[in-house]
Formats: sequence, structure tokens, C-alpha cells
Amino acid sequence: MKINATDNFFTHAKPIWAKGLEKEKNITLGLYKNIRCESGSAILKIAASGFYRVFVNGKFTYFGPARCAHGYYRVDEIELNLKKGGNHIAIETVNYYVNSFYSLMQSGFIEAELVSDGAAAAVTDEAGENAFELYELCERIRRVQRYSYQRPFAEAYRLTEDFCGWRTGANGANVSPRSVIITDEKCLLPRNIPESTFTEVSPCSSVCGGSAVFGIKPEKYRKDRSLIYIKNPASGNLEGFFENELCEHLSDEVQEIRSEITDDRRTEYSGNTALGAGEFEILEFPCEKTGFITADIKCSEESVLLFLFDEILTENGDVDPLRLECCSVIKLYLAPGEYHFMSAEPYGLKYLKSVCVSGSVMINGICITETVCPVPIAFDYKTDDEDINKILRAAHETFIQNSFDLFTDCPTRERAGWLCDSFFLGRAEKLYTGKNLIEKNFLENYLLSENYENIPDGMIPMCYPADVDSGGFIPNWAMWFILELNDYSYRTGDSAFISLFMDKVYRLIGWFESFENADGLLEGLPGWVFIEWSKANDFVQDINFPSNMLYSAALSAAGELFSDEKLKQKSEKLREIIRERSFDGEFFRDNEVYNKDGVPSATQNRTETCQYYAFFSGVATRELYPELWERLTTEFGPQRAENGNYPEIYPSNAFIGNFLRLELLRENGYYSQLLKEIKGYFLYMAELTGTLWEHKNTFASCNHGFASYVAALIYEAEERNGTMPN
Repeated sequence: MKINATDNFFTHAKPIWAKGLEKEKNITLGLYKNIRCESGSAILKIAASGFYRVFVNGKFTYFGPARCAHGYYRVDEIELNLKKGGNHIAIETVNYYVNSFYSLMQSGFIEAELVSDGAAAAVTDEAGENAFELYELCERIRRVQRYSYQRPFAEAYRLTEDFCGWRTGANGANVSPRSVIITDEKCLLPRNIPESTFTEVSPCSSVCGGSAVFGIKPEKYRKDRSLIYIKNPASGNLEGFFENELCEHLSDEVQEIRSEITDDRRTEYSGNTALGAGEFEILEFPCEKTGFITADIKCSEESVLLFLFDEILTENGDVDPLRLECCSVIKLYLAPGEYHFMSAEPYGLKYLKSVCVSGSVMINGICITETVCPVPIAFDYKTDDEDINKILRAAHETFIQNSFDLFTDCPTRERAGWLCDSFFLGRAEKLYTGKNLIEKNFLENYLLSENYENIPDGMIPMCYPADVDSGGFIPNWAMWFILELNDYSYRTGDSAFISLFMDKVYRLIGWFESFENADGLLEGLPGWVFIEWSKANDFVQDINFPSNMLYSAALSAAGELFSDEKLKQKSEKLREIIRERSFDGEFFRDNEVYNKDGVPSATQNRTETCQYYAFFSGVATRELYPELWERLTTEFGPQRAENGNYPEIYPSNAFIGNFLRLELLRENGYYSQLLKEIKGYFLYMAELTGTLWEHKNTFASCNHGFASYVAALIYEAEERNGTMPN
């Protein structure tokens, strides 16, 4: 069975693009129409290959679309509040046309229709009285480096005072009229989730100011994958511009800056910042926030301004915009004038550093125009424990910032829809909204595509919608996909939707079966076999037991989903084999490796995470392994390193071993311990960034969607603490 797409959303509009630019990289177009409205409201229907922003009478109104699978596009239906009389309707759209984890590499198109007073007042078409005017917007510098390996281009601009005049009918120097081409008809789907709203969040404080010196070349420049992998078949063939093609070398430029903090003021943000050449200011937001960097800027002379941003400060109290192998840099060349600037893309940040490279600027009203969960939040819970409340607030921020159009792992480096993250986010969405609308869209995207380029037949992408340049995939995440389907079915009762996945699930299982050995154990799995961010990833060769444990759980879940007793029996048989082969009398071992005679031999590799996979998958139970259970619950956890317990057992990390541990404590009613350990794992994160992280340390994302599930753990523990025996 398939999801039915339709072309009935639009009555008059046609899918269009600028002629000759359909497959050009980093193209920004503008659509404009002046319309009259007597009712004061209108409905804008819109679909696009890339991203778009809507402006009404010069004011930002909307950002979209909700991302969808290859060859499918979701239609936003946006209610616009208009003036009675004339109104300026402007749509800015960008098509990156590069492979990424964040968006698909698709030929450019946009289709839009504005209905006002019962008639189509503006439509995308070649010509006609109601056709939008089409422009290429040239203020954004096209030939810049990618923002990251996972996301398309960073942002740099050459701005004149009239750069956004086209939005109100006054075309400026960087606006070029373009001929329209009608593209092929599109497969359209509804958005399915509510319209987004956008609020502005101001900084809470000015952290410091100081001076900067430019052009000091480092001994060695940091070059991340987004630069060195461009069109390199040996590393996956990433699309973008070669370094020698770039008009701006943003990451090199920021490495040539030497900053000195001269005023560690820690004062309340005043709302304005005056900077001369070689001066900077660092602003702090109440916690990490996600959205568009927005500011009003004045300059009386030609000036160059940099915005540098990140989730944390360095040990020296500065901002490192390259920390996550990202180019968290926005560069503005400014002619004399006044500007209302808004970044084209949303980013996640807590700290914003404004650096005046030359000239002088006055920056007013810096804020983040938030892009957060559009589904109303129903969960509002507080405890008597302020530390727990800090974690709850951090979980809330983490959830809303990673649940915009689909589930994402993080709001900055990738903004990608990852499996496994989605398993935990689905549970979080149910808690926060009482529904699973975003999760259904997320899962539906996987349903829409039959096959995927560059990965084996039957396998599914590790994140989607995405065009991963290397064709990389994580077989373990495909197992989590099956677990999530079963979990979703349990949470929603939407059996009709789940039934559509039967063929995809059985194809997945068939793919895994081709890697079963004579004992039924998976071995030699291709792709990126990923357990978690810890030593456990070093033991995935040959026969990896955490992968097999997860496989047993996936088989059991599929058996439950489709009432397949054979799969349930196969799952239990696999569990028995794992018990026999993996358990050494004290702990479960992570793997077996083949010796020179081709015989699998048990290793002494043992990780904390392997033990949690054993219990999570049903391979182990409290009844079968009481001593191990006692050992894990009393001698492991966040204080183990301090206590020096079992140093030979490699520790777990935030993603996802620690969460598996907490889940086991929840399932077994260890509520007091659960709350205590949650503080140990997450309080320092909540206090530092106001969000919850991918990793125990700050060299990874400090805002990772899956971690919002901790709110559900807290809620159950607080509500049931003392009602069940530990």
C-alpha cells in the first residue's frame, strides 16, 4: 500500500523556477506581488524544493516547508493577516542543490497560490495578471563554503541599504528579474502538523567586550570534511564549491582573528551595541535557542561585520565558531545605511559574538526569531526539587528545538532526521503534546520511498530526508526503526498506518538474514555498525553481541507488529544463543573475533553499554541474571568513575547507554534511584547550556533531541516514587 499524493492543492498555480537555474547551487529567488484585500485575511498555499520565507508588508511571517521524501513535497497552508487595501506579498526561496543530511538534492521549484476574498490573487505562473514577479536575489554570496559536512552553505552577504526593498515593491541593485520556466508536476502531500509560530528571544546579558586583530595566519588551518571532501570520490563525493572557487574563505578568516577580552562586564543586555573597527561584543541568551539571527544595523561608512556563534564558550571565555566542524559564521559587507537583517537559516546558539572588521556599526535589537515545535505543548510539570526542575526546563527546550517540521538530532550541526534519536523523541512528543503528529510525518517519509540511492536494497537510510554523499548507513538504526514502529503502534493504536510498513520491515529482516551465520548470529555487517559514542564502537567487528541483542529485540517487535509467531520464536532462539556465547559468568562480552583458523573466539572486551543492551533487549532479565542486575544497579551509574568500580568495564555515554540504563531503572520501579541518577547525568548540562547533550562532553552537540525523553522518566518517577518497591 502507498500514501496517495495529489495535485489538488492548487487551483491555478504551477510549479516554477528561474530559467537556467534549476540545477545551480545556492540560488536564492524572490517572488513578489502587490494584492488588494478587503477581508483582511488570506490563505497562502506553498510547496518548494528548498526552503522559503514569507514576508507580508515587509515583515517576516513564515518559514517552511515541512521536509518530505524524494519526489514528494508537503504543502503549507498559511493564514495571513493582511491590511484592508493594498498588501505586499514576498516569498524568498533558496535551493541549495547539494547533497546533505539536512535537505535533498533536487531541482529547484516553488509553487504558491494566495487566495484572498475568495479568488486567487497571486499565483506562480509564467505570466498573467495574477502571476508573481520572479527575481534572482544576488545579495547573498553564492560561492561560499558549506556550513558543515551535514548541512549546505554558510552565509555571507554584500548588502546595500535597499537590499530588501523588493519585498515592498522597490527593487534594488541586487535584484535581477528572471524568466520563468514551468517545471514538471509534483507529488504533493499535506503538512499534517500545525502551522508554526515565530517568537523573538532577546539576549539576557552582555558577557564581555574586547578588541580583535585580523590577518594573523595560524601555523596550520583547520580544514573540516565540508572543505576537503568536495567532489572527492575517495571520501564520498560531497557537493559544493572547491576552495579555489570560493569568494569567501570564512573558516580561514576566523582562524586569522586574535581576540582579547578587555571588558569582562557580565551586564544586562542594553538592546544596542556600538562597535568600531577591531571591536567585538559577546552576548548570552537565557539558554541555548534555535532560530534566525536577527538584528537592526546602522552604519555611516562602508563596514564589514561578522556574527560568530556557538552553544558554549571556550575555556578563555570566547566563541569558537568552528567547534563542531561547522562554520558558524555570518559575514556582512555593509554599504552606508540602515538594515534589518535576518539569517536565511535557523541555527542553535547560546552565545553570539559580533565583530566589526572594518568601519563602524550600531547594532540594535539583536534577537533569535525562534523555530520551535508547532504542536501545542500540553505538558507543564514542576517538582519541589529545583535541580530536577532545571533538567525539566532543559528537556523542554531540547524537545521544542528539535521538533520543528520533523524530529532532528540537533538544531545546528545537522538538523537531520535520525533514526534511534526518533525512537526517544517519539516518546517525548507523546508526553509534551499528547499526540504523535511529527513522528507520523517522520515515519511516513520512510514509507514513501521504495529504494534509496547508494545503499543496499532492503536497507533504509540512517537519517531521512537526506542525500548522504558516501551512501553511509547504520544497520543498527534500521533495527531501532522496527522498535519505533512497534512503540508508535503501542502509543497511538494507529494500526492502519503501521500496516503500511509490513513490506518494508520484512525486506529489512530479509537483508539482515543474509548476514546470519549458521548459529543465527549476525556477523560481518556492512555499513557503519554503531553502538554508541564510547569504546563499544571499537568492538563491532566479526560477531558483535550488542548488535545481535538489538536484532533479537527487532525480531520480537516485528513479530508483535504483524502477529508473526515465527519471528517471535526466532527472537527467543537468538537470545538463548547470545546468553550462551556472550555471558562470561560475570558480564556479557561485546564480541567474538575469528582466529587464524576461521573459528570465532570470545574476547575479553566488555562494556557497560553491552550490559544494558542485554537487559533492554530481553536477552537478560533480573530473574536470569540476579547477580549482574545487582551489580549494575548498585555499583554502576554516574558515580562509578569517582568510586573506581570495575575500571575494566568500559563506561557508557549519554547516547545511548546511559539512557538505556535509566530506562531499565524506570521499567523496574527504581524511582528514587532514577531521580538521583538523572541529576548525576544531566544537571551539569542543564546548568551550562539549558539543554541536554549528545555526549558527556562539550565537543559534540549540546542540544540533542533524543535527550528530551528524560522528562518522561522524571514525570513517571516523581508521580510513582514510593508507590512501588525498589
